[in-house]
Amino acid sequence: MARGVEASCRCYLFLSLMLWHGCIFRQFVEGSFGNLVHSASSSHVTEGDVKYIYETGKSCVTFASNSAPYVDVNIGNGRQFRTALIYLPKDGTPLEDITVTASTNKNELSLTKHAEVNGQIVALWTGGPFTTTWIRIESTNSFSLCLIKVYDVTLREYCECDDACHRNADVICHDPHQSPELQTCSDPQNCRQVNVALNKTAKMSSSYRKSEASYAVNGITGTTFSAPDYTNDSTQWNCIHTGDTDWSPYWQVDLGKVYTVTSVIIYRRGGGGHGKARMVGVTVTVDDNLCKTISYADATDEKMSVICSNPTPRGRFLNITRRGNLYDPYINLCEVQVWVCKPGYYGFGCTSKCSEGCSGEMTDCDIDNGFCTNGCDDGWYTATCSQECGGGCTGGRCNQTDGQCSPCLPNWTGDKCDQCDAQHYGDDCSKACGHCRDQNRCDRRDGSCPNDNPRCQPGYTGLHCNESCSPGRYGPDCRQSCSEGCRSAACDGTTGHCKCRHGWQESDPFCTKKCDSETYGTNCSRECGVGCQNINSCDRTTGHCSCRIGYQPPLCDKGVYLSILDKRTSFFCCFL
Repeated sequence: MARGVEASCRCYLFLSLMLWHGCIFRQFVEGSFGNLVHSASSSHVTEGDVKYIYETGKSCVTFASNSAPYVDVNIGNGRQFRTALIYLPKDGTPLEDITVTASTNKNELSLTKHAEVNGQIVALWTGGPFTTTWIRIESTNSFSLCLIKVYDVTLREYCECDDACHRNADVICHDPHQSPELQTCSDPQNCRQVNVALNKTAKMSSSYRKSEASYAVNGITGTTFSAPDYTNDSTQWNCIHTGDTDWSPYWQVDLGKVYTVTSVIIYRRGGGGHGKARMVGVTVTVDDNLCKTISYADATDEKMSVICSNPTPRGRFLNITRRGNLYDPYINLCEVQVWVCKPGYYGFGCTSKCSEGCSGEMTDCDIDNGFCTNGCDDGWYTATCSQECGGGCTGGRCNQTDGQCSPCLPNWTGDKCDQCDAQHYGDDCSKACGHCRDQNRCDRRDGSCPNDNPRCQPGYTGLHCNESCSPGRYGPDCRQSCSEGCRSAACDGTTGHCKCRHGWQESDPFCTKKCDSETYGTNCSRECGVGCQNINSCDRTTGHCSCRIGYQPPLCDKGVYLSILDKRTSFFCCFL
């Protein structure tokens, strides 16, 4: 596997690792995101070492024009090829002169130029997969080649992988000025950081030969630094190197504006000896705020991840300085990346999204704390515009600091007009509460009354206390029965009062008192008949009773006339 492709993303069979790395597409063979190139051969090399075009990409190689110059790149037998990225110098090699073919022992396929970025990088692909062994880059004239990467995945799949955020491919996958053909290869949704040092203005205290400060922010992360670098041709340089008599060296990049810097990645000069030793004692600061001083142990890997914390520094200028080693005082590094949250995200690790309530674009928030740069849109408040104004605020507007508003719309209450009043509920407080026992206070979401004992005011029942008592019931929760003295067994559902049946005293509003022993009828207004055998025995409703001799039923209130014939005198005698 080539060393020049850094932070390659591997998609494993295990679902948990797939989710962790963001590789949500199909499984590929191990190494799919590593450069497949492992050797190269060429004709007519005039400048440079051909291995740089596949190992490091830190310098360009020039091929003479005297006999159709070419370079053959070997990717191994039977490898599936889908994508090639060709890096050319910024000037001097017309793209239209370059042709690229993929070949095996039996077949050859010309590759199609897909797009170019900044006139420097050409993405080519077959629409494959195409099983190949060699890829040839050639021209009718002399040309220079800086780097070639070959992958067995499509360009889109390469960009969608989570680690694209930290690969050299960010110039392809994240360039905001990329051509329309590459729009399908835009930022992965889970890539929330951006390198703000890329192609920014840089300077350094001194230069060894033709080294330029901008080489450390040109996007090329190759780390090989050897004899060919000492050429006077500046196109052959990638790493920076301060002067050999500079005892207080520094390198600086202007990030363009103030950032809170949490993560810096430094690609030091490769190899163990000088590459590692020349990072010992290097101090990274943001403006005058310390990020970290690098120790010998920190410099073990060629790609060094520097985490700035305790506290996290904030500033515009990233500075790299070195002091103290009189025999080897140089700053010698190849690429510096400063990673911050991309627009729309904030916080440590860029895990939080800016609020949709920010005025302007949702991306207009501070990448450190999420505070909205232009304040809040109507309907939102707090510094991050993450809280909605109360639904009862007039016009939907509230104080953007504390959310208070006045006056409230009808049916709403509270300092923030965010609560329904005691008689209403629902999302818009438009529904009236039932007759809850607790002063009509009901749940503002579903209108249910508190589960008290009883729950409802007299005359009502049900979860919402909006159901009237059925006939014959009254009181809280309709738990009580109307009196048997009530006419038609019905009473007032709230009070239990009713109109009395015959035989019940209307002086009692509940009609619980029957007529006394000598009365009956409506409101006990009539007296029992005098001829009742027992004065207390008449029916309290009808007045009926058993009569004594001489009284007429059923009320026994009238006498009966009897006639007797005297047989001696034939005379009728009447008796009462």
